[in-house]
Amino acid sequence: SDVYKRQTLYTITYYENMVNAETPLNPIATPNAYVNTTMDMQTVWVRVEDNSTGCYKTVALALIVHPLPVLVQPMPLALCDVTNPGDEVEAFTLEAANTEILNGQTGISLTYFSTQLGADTNDASVQITSPYTNIVSPSQIIYARAEYSLLGGTGCFRVVGLELIVNPTPIIPFDIPDLVICDADGNGFSIFDLTVQEDIIYGTQNPADYTLTYYTSEVDATDGTNPIADPTAFANTSNPETIWIRLENNFTTCFKIGN
Repeated sequence: SDVYKRQTLYTITYYENMVNAETPLNPIATPNAYVNTTMDMQTVWVRVEDNSTGCYKTVALALIVHPLPVLVQPMPLALCDVTNPGDEVEAFTLEAANTEILNGQTGISLTYFSTQLGADTNDASVQITSPYTNIVSPSQIIYARAEYSLLGGTGCFRVVGLELIVNPTPIIPFDIPDLVICDADGNGFSIFDLTVQEDIIYGTQNPADYTLTYYTSEVDATDGTNPIADPTAFANTSNPETIWIRLENNFTTCFKIGN
């Protein structure tokens, strides 16, 4: 073969400097497993010598080590199951994890893939973009590929997994029974203990896992602002009056409102 002929006709040796290559002196002993001694870029010298005549030529060879991105394992991206409660499917903005993954590094492009192999091989057929709807529920692992976009596009990259979680929305009965009090003085106002409906509101959910608060408006209940200070002794301000409730999961902060 051509390779065999070249090996028969020529001897190739490697040196750490031009003087040694020209002499020749102190060739690199293990050119097939050479560890560079200078960071970023180092020049070694190649000597090609004709075995029959002794004539030779030397040429410089640059050894370049490009840095790899240093990635932080990101916290999961978590959404509440609000679009269609119960299906455990939501649309995620993947770029929300960029800042944590890169931790201040610049000049790095991040792309996302649905499989580890796809991220490793940069397979466009499994690349995903925002908004991305999870296809495994309630938890799915996707993969971020971080690659230097500067330095002429070195191709150096690292991959890190990112978990997508869809948390369930608390359950509130659709039709909570009214609270009715007999009007002893006929003025249409009284003191209500709003908490007497708690067992109905919680249902089979563990009260220790949730915070239940009461509001006089739907806006306040949605925003979680201006809760009724003492729901055990609430004086109604109109008759009838609608009270809004907010049931929030203490661990996921997912909430549901009702009235």
